[in-house]
Amino acid sequence: MKSVGGARRGLAPWLAQRASAVVMALYLPLFGLYAWHSGGTGYAAWRGLFAPLPAKAATLLFCAALLGHAWIGLREIAIDYLHDLGLRLALYFAAGVLYLACLVWAADILWQVAP
Repeated sequence: MKSVGGARRGLAPWLAQRASAVVMALYLPLFGLYAWHSGGTGYAAWRGLFAPLPAKAATLLFCAALLGHAWIGLREIAIDYLHDLGLRLALYFAAGVLYLACLVWAADILWQVAP
């Protein structure tokens, strides 16, 4: 059966945003417990938190989920309120470059931490 008027067009972004919200909702309390049990608040203690590979991977996954969540939200708001296609594409490009740079920067920071 054919859907009328593209009614399912927004299902994939909606599901992706909910999945990213689940990743963030799981990461934050688990990381909070992990940080609390590791003890210490100094630079060395925080550096030690991110030294294990699973902590690096989970944190990078959180960053990717956060940026993906923000991208979908920005896209939906731009579709609703920016009717000029050129302005909308310029916003998409600027935000995409910024988000990608943030993700690369987060990966660079995380992988500089030696075990």
